[in-house]
Amino acid sequence: MSGPKWTPAQQAAIADRGGALLVSAAAGSGKTALLAALLPVLKSRGLKVGVIREADDLRLPAETDRLHEAGAEGVAVFTAGRYLLTEQFRLNEQDLLALFERHGYDLVLLEGFGDSGWAKIEVVRSSVSPVGTAFQPMAIVGDVPGADFALDDPAALADWIENQMPSL
Repeated sequence: MSGPKWTPAQQAAIADRGGALLVSAAAGSGKTALLAALLPVLKSRGLKVGVIREADDLRLPAETDRLHEAGAEGVAVFTAGRYLLTEQFRLNEQDLLALFERHGYDLVLLEGFGDSGWAKIEVVRSSVSPVGTAFQPMAIVGDVPGADFALDDPAALADWIENQMPSL
């Protein structure tokens, strides 16, 4: 079976897209299945391929993992002017911070990373643990005695963060 025969105008439109090609079909027609079959073939030919999926919301569907496993280097979920991008790289939180810095964020909040050396704000909820686990947190937010901020007062915490920013 030979491929489609493109008119000169169609060939020019394809070439002008900078390596983007839309896979379109009705829901349930097999777009993801086609991509999952096509990705390993393209990867074996030395192409670095990314996928952008249109979605109703930014939750990562199971198809994202399926496309990564098939060989997509990056998969973005896009909806209403927002996107969520997952990429297959060996990164650490420092690399991700550098990415955020390039985008001009004033502050990046890391969630988790408890064993890292970053300045910490610890959340302590008495129903989970009566004491904190972080070594020398800058502040404790919680419902335990000695907490610096209450769980229900994010404005006070934001004020404190803004006052700390030059030293963070």
